[in-house]
Amino acid sequence: MAATADYSLTANPGRALPVAVRAEGCRIWTADGREFIDACGGAMVMSLGHRHPRLIEALKRQADEITFTYRFAFSNEPMLELADLIREVSPLDRSWSFFNSSGSESVESAIHLSLLYWQLRGRPSKVELISRYPSYHGSTLGALGLSGSKWRSPFELVLAKNAVAQTPNADIRARRTPAEELEFAVGELEDAIARRGAEHVAAVFLEPISGASAAAVVPPDGYLERVREVCDRYEVLMICDETITGFGRTGTWFGVDHWNVKPDVLTFAKGVTSGVVPFSGMVVAGNIADVFVASEHGFPVGHTFSGYPLGCAVGAELIRTIRDEGLLANAQAMGARLRAGLDQIALASPHIGQVRGLGLLQGIELVQDRESLEPLPGASLRVTDAARSNGLMIYSCPTPFGRRVIESIMLAPPLTITPADVDLILDRLADAIGAA
Repeated sequence: MAATADYSLTANPGRALPVAVRAEGCRIWTADGREFIDACGGAMVMSLGHRHPRLIEALKRQADEITFTYRFAFSNEPMLELADLIREVSPLDRSWSFFNSSGSESVESAIHLSLLYWQLRGRPSKVELISRYPSYHGSTLGALGLSGSKWRSPFELVLAKNAVAQTPNADIRARRTPAEELEFAVGELEDAIARRGAEHVAAVFLEPISGASAAAVVPPDGYLERVREVCDRYEVLMICDETITGFGRTGTWFGVDHWNVKPDVLTFAKGVTSGVVPFSGMVVAGNIADVFVASEHGFPVGHTFSGYPLGCAVGAELIRTIRDEGLLANAQAMGARLRAGLDQIALASPHIGQVRGLGLLQGIELVQDRESLEPLPGASLRVTDAARSNGLMIYSCPTPFGRRVIESIMLAPPLTITPADVDLILDRLADAIGAA
């Protein structure tokens, strides 16, 4: 029976959102008969599109066997299988995995791990965490404390101030060369470690490619390699948040693969199950995991649904599907097609200051003009609204940066996207930018 009123507490009180009733691939249909092209996967979630048949079948098969086990009482076959598959695709040597239900949970687990690791190593003073701005690592208080984003402002008094180094290439108005940007950004990180004292710093958290906080900002070549060197020199864990970039989004299994960098820990979520069930996790390098394996208590923290069989079964099937259907190659090819189209749209608009991204994670920064590169106030929401009116779903990324608000939008269509749908997205986006 259909509900007669909406009593759900959302960010849109008093605003009636369209009621989605069916979805498939990159399309969503609503109760009033409208069709939308989902070019952002909701919030960069639908990596294989909506209702990929192999993932739905994997969910059904597992539901017929066992749906939940508690991590202190039982292991389960899908969890063992998924950890083994991730070891095959992960850039980390001898990787171990730990599974949760959301990106925030996986980041919290990485925080726990970084602090416990140094305690087990006999260095309990290493409790400080360093992250960057702009950034977004999750909505739980620990993860939000790592974030340098608009979402932290209502809770500022209770949050840790960890976002103290600037994300490279986040400020296009700086007009630095790639070499200058590299030295600037590495200097920001080293200065942050020096201010806290390396003897107190447990870990550096960073997104290899920015997500919701800065719309697909890509670091200069050499940056992640230099971060790895800095972390090694100061004996600090390097933790990469791949909540958005993991599992094929940018055309490689993980974002760090573009630079052949091996962090100590990777966190992931969102696309790992393409929205079929909530799921997330972290991957830990073997030399870090060894410390916990040798400990009497292992890794003793987690959440009720850590490693639950339904999520693990869908995640394992997603990895097999990406392999069997050649979806990394498709993400690369369709990402190149999407980027070429976005570049053409940018040439025709004086209000696009930059197109950026890798693979099927692409961002557009909107500006008043190309000379000043100053943000165009409210532009990201106006373009997003115009796109929605045109049957296209994109992601709005207004990002506070000093006294400015950077105005950006982001696209993240599924790895299964076809050339025809890429072209349709581009046509509708061009119309939306013109209308806005």
